[in-house]
Amino acid sequence: MAIREQEFIDAALAQGFLTNEQLTDVRQRAHEQNLSLIEAICIFHRIPLKAIYHAVANELGIRFVDLAVEPVSIPHAQAMSEIGLQRGVVPVLGSDGNVILATADVDDLATISNVERSLDISAEVGLSTPDAITDAIRQIQVLRQSEASLVVQEDTEHTTELLDRIINEAYLHHASDIHMEPTHAGIKIRFRVDGRLITYVSSLPPDNGRSLISRVKVLSGLDIAEQRAPQDGRMQYALKNAVSQDMRVAIIPTRFGERITIRLLGTTDENLTLSTLGMLDSDLVNFRKAIQRPHGIILLTGPTGSGKSTTLYSALKEINTGWRNIITVEDPIEQVVSGVSQIQVGASDKVTFESALRSILRHDPDVIMVGEIRDLVSADISLKAALTGHLVLSSLHTNTAVGAVTRLTDFGCPPYLVGATLAGAVSQRLVRRLCQACSEETTATEQQLQIVGEDNIKKVFTARGCPQCLGTGYSGRIGLFECFWTDDETRRLISRNASEDDISAAGRQQHKTMLQDGLEKADQKLTSLSEIIRVTLGSAAV
Repeated sequence: MAIREQEFIDAALAQGFLTNEQLTDVRQRAHEQNLSLIEAICIFHRIPLKAIYHAVANELGIRFVDLAVEPVSIPHAQAMSEIGLQRGVVPVLGSDGNVILATADVDDLATISNVERSLDISAEVGLSTPDAITDAIRQIQVLRQSEASLVVQEDTEHTTELLDRIINEAYLHHASDIHMEPTHAGIKIRFRVDGRLITYVSSLPPDNGRSLISRVKVLSGLDIAEQRAPQDGRMQYALKNAVSQDMRVAIIPTRFGERITIRLLGTTDENLTLSTLGMLDSDLVNFRKAIQRPHGIILLTGPTGSGKSTTLYSALKEINTGWRNIITVEDPIEQVVSGVSQIQVGASDKVTFESALRSILRHDPDVIMVGEIRDLVSADISLKAALTGHLVLSSLHTNTAVGAVTRLTDFGCPPYLVGATLAGAVSQRLVRRLCQACSEETTATEQQLQIVGEDNIKKVFTARGCPQCLGTGYSGRIGLFECFWTDDETRRLISRNASEDDISAAGRQQHKTMLQDGLEKADQKLTSLSEIIRVTLGSAAV
């Protein structure tokens, strides 16, 4: 007998996935939309099914087996009885070298005993999700070269269901990207979650992989016959919660076949506001003052993937009160902001950053957001717009906040123009947020004390991993910020083309370093000390 619905509900309540009041509401929604209760909990509370099964395993006191991570034991898979595969039992090699029998039905003792007898072993039983079991069995059947394999034929219906599951699970995982990577053995599916890649399917058989890639191409309006050149496309996908997900698709040929990266636009940050980005109170007050200015330029700096666009969108939403004319120039538009005129550049040769920026100045804007300042032309137009009475928000690729000054002058902008218009710059990075359900206070290691300095460390927290964070110890991300706001002294130094060190020293009293900002957040149980060191000092071995 499979796990009963009530066991799922009890586990979800016990692990804090939802409350009794929320359960009553989700029951009604499940009934109205003809969904199972577990499916409704996952869809409407954005919880991966893997997390629910993990919670059940915890409540039952058994191991949860993530088949995307734990390797199938090939010798045992080749030797086990066919009935074991048919009834959904997969032999997995544990980290200790022992065999674990993974199944979605831990109460099917007869099948488990049959498999143990056929393999002449006594094995621990672990719980896994039905979809993961199905994927693993397909992989085993290909390895066994069974004529009854479910994957030797191209199955359009299966491919459609598989892509639907992948995209919906990526959304439930709060993933920003889906990676479909060809290998010598098949297609690996990975999600980027909280800045890191996690494996969702370790290996799809080649036939399934080719069908999946063709399906993505069709939905993206790409040429399915072209397999030797890069292609870029876009598609809308209807998720199970009735939301239409916008996705950007990039395809490139590799040694083992075509590789696909799908960016899920707006899934991880569409509901973020300035209050939830992670700025400490003092920085948040100053940032809010800056974006209410009538003119000047405010720059967000940091490497790719550091959250600059999210902060810019959050700022736009805050000042978008209805009486300002706000126009953006972006490539691409990552979030749609109601009440804001957003211009997509790069879609054709007729709309470039330069032509769009020059044109919008004739549309009476109060606020201009430039997705990224890339060269002298975009920098010069942005600074002159700020000088002539507009508030300009944009981003730059620099490592520090003060580095924005150096980058602008390197482009060729006159120092006096930079000094006259720059209101401030905010450098940021993203660190993983500690799971609040399983985090606990600990002590810093000797290596951490040496790197940061004993006097700079107050409290240190870590997380052991639980169903809510899928065993990672982290859930979501939070920003680290270094804010540089200009005053009379720093503006004078900028106009005189002073060095970055001199400008930074003059503004040091009014802003914290990113490391100091991170240590405060570690002390507040928002993230771990190892994350702070990894992101700010570049040391991973902590």
